[in-house]
Amino acid sequence: MNAGRRHRPPVAALLAASLLFGPGPPTVSLERLSITSAAAWAQAPLAPSADSSAPSREPQVSLTLTPAQVAPGERAELRITVLVPTFMPRPMVFPSLDQPNLRVELPERATMPLSRRLDGQTWAGVSRRYAVTPLAPGEFTLGEGALEITYQDPDTDETTVRAAALTPQTLIAAVPEAAAGLSPYLAGTALTLDQRVAVTRAPRPEAESNHGVPAEGAQGEEAMDEEATDEREPDGVPVALNLTEGEPVSLAIGDSLQRDIVLSLEGGSALLLPSLAESASPPPLMSHVASPILRETPTGGTRTERLTYIAQHGGMVTLPELIVRWYDLANQRIVSTRVAGVDLAIDGAPAESGSSSPSRFSGGELGLALALSVALLGALAGITRYWLWPRWRHAQQQRRRHRDSHGMAALTRLEQHVRARHYTESLRAWQALRRDVPALAAAHHRHIELCMAALGRERYAAQPGSKRSDAHWTALERALPPAAELRPPRNGTSLPPLNPRAVT
Repeated sequence: MNAGRRHRPPVAALLAASLLFGPGPPTVSLERLSITSAAAWAQAPLAPSADSSAPSREPQVSLTLTPAQVAPGERAELRITVLVPTFMPRPMVFPSLDQPNLRVELPERATMPLSRRLDGQTWAGVSRRYAVTPLAPGEFTLGEGALEITYQDPDTDETTVRAAALTPQTLIAAVPEAAAGLSPYLAGTALTLDQRVAVTRAPRPEAESNHGVPAEGAQGEEAMDEEATDEREPDGVPVALNLTEGEPVSLAIGDSLQRDIVLSLEGGSALLLPSLAESASPPPLMSHVASPILRETPTGGTRTERLTYIAQHGGMVTLPELIVRWYDLANQRIVSTRVAGVDLAIDGAPAESGSSSPSRFSGGELGLALALSVALLGALAGITRYWLWPRWRHAQQQRRRHRDSHGMAALTRLEQHVRARHYTESLRAWQALRRDVPALAAAHHRHIELCMAALGRERYAAQPGSKRSDAHWTALERALPPAAELRPPRNGTSLPPLNPRAVT
């Protein structure tokens, strides 16, 4: 029985035989059936062994940049893809790609979920697209740093956080060789430059020239003037003009002209459209530049600049011609697009000759004034050096001698040494004060002598190591005469008493 089970054909072999010989009971020999069974077993896939390596279960992150090299103003796409074996309970936080001279945008539906089959299993994840546009030539490194990925671990069924390093991508922005001399760089498939002109008339008085009673037969002229007034633009309201080549725009002093410059680009980035305000402002006119208006479209965009000119002086003025050089991507060459200038005829008094205010002095007069100034400064320096300075020094010396003669200097030195508790220097200063001021008050003289004697006894007659008292120095400070007592009396007789006695 065991032998019968050992030689029983497998089910796969029976199925293979039914496919070979059709339905119904197979009428094959046991030998042929054994051969077929062996072939089927040989073609069957082998079961994986227990020691074969299992596929990685870590999150997978990939970056792709398409294309890797563009011209300034052209757009490239950076895609970051994150896959996990289960799911992500928290949304991904993607890095910021902001850099100088690089515009980063998130197009519509930039972040999308996705799923892929990896090693026979379904992985889930998310994909983020960036639209990057370099605005200047150079190299830009994108995707530096790491991503923090939160997902459900399939082995522990717990929320796990992993940090996955990003592989940086380098975007190169290079100017084509055919446009190497173009500055600033501007590229596209089509570019148009248009201008619109509008005039705003300043308010006019009701009667500017005709005063008094009109002459006979002037009714026809008045009627023509009324028709011209009706055709004239309203005051204070901008009126668009149709420019005619060779015919200037008539203005009066106080009128303003508004010039709108419109640059339209197709097949490029409107961010690279240059400003034309500086080249469109002539010096004779006062101009005001409004903030530009930039509008972007999926294929390009427009830039509109508005300049307002105010007529201040009469004469002929020409607004300059505008030229824009750009690189034609379709024909691979540099093209110049231009718009004609505008001639203005301003009615009124012309400006004064010379842009700066007239000088009141000629060159010779200015030189003479400079020479006189130098001579005056030299004279003042000489007077100061040879007359004022000696007199000042003499006055200082006299004041010093006066102070010494009245003991002021000796008193100042005595006060300093007493405060410093210097006995020998204080004694010398006291002797100098007695010499300079013999008529010192007796009370001060007696008290100072007593204090000096007490300080001398304390200094020389005291036992070694005994503690000295500060009372005698304090008494000496109080005994010093004030500076007011040393000042000499003023010359002249004293005033009589306020209430003299009556003579009896």
